[in-house]
Amino acid sequence: MNLSLKWLAAATVGAVALWVFAADGPADKAHKLTTISPRKFADSLHAVIAADREAYARLVVERLAVDAGQMKVSQEWRTENCLPTHAQLLREAAITIQERGAEFSYTLRSLWPINPNHGPQTDAEKAGLDFVAKHPGTNFYAEESLGGRSYFTAIYADQATLRSCVSCHNQNPASPRRDFKVGDVMGGIVVRVPLEF
Repeated sequence: MNLSLKWLAAATVGAVALWVFAADGPADKAHKLTTISPRKFADSLHAVIAADREAYARLVVERLAVDAGQMKVSQEWRTENCLPTHAQLLREAAITIQERGAEFSYTLRSLWPINPNHGPQTDAEKAGLDFVAKHPGTNFYAEESLGGRSYFTAIYADQATLRSCVSCHNQNPASPRRDFKVGDVMGGIVVRVPLEF
């Protein structure tokens, strides 16, 4: 796996773990936190994911789009000499985190996926994606049971931040929607935290 993908996965897990465990700190602190709610954990995890994704988009993808002579960013990064899009980087990092045994998970879903496998997979995902598409400033929260386990599921609006995102989706023949504009909700980041360990 690409070193930058491993770094992103490690940075995401490390940042959230540092935030959660920093609360335990020295015993002399009067406000010692001993637990964290699933909602706060999901929100914190999303904040790290969104920041990493935005940094990659701004510092790598956007710069490469300007420098046409440089290495390009493409969906075909596995077969061509190019870098993954920031959506693909998020997916690869999510896979790496699962391979490392994380109990939580996250993924990118859309009501208009280029790849049908990236559409909603559960009733909660469908309801959440519908909700954040209509209310991009408000997150969607639910509890669901999957594979005999209970999960707290959070869905956050994923808005088009770059013209390259919009162009990629609007020009792709497999895209079910081709009228995206910068700022539009293109999907959602789904974060799941188990309620039972």
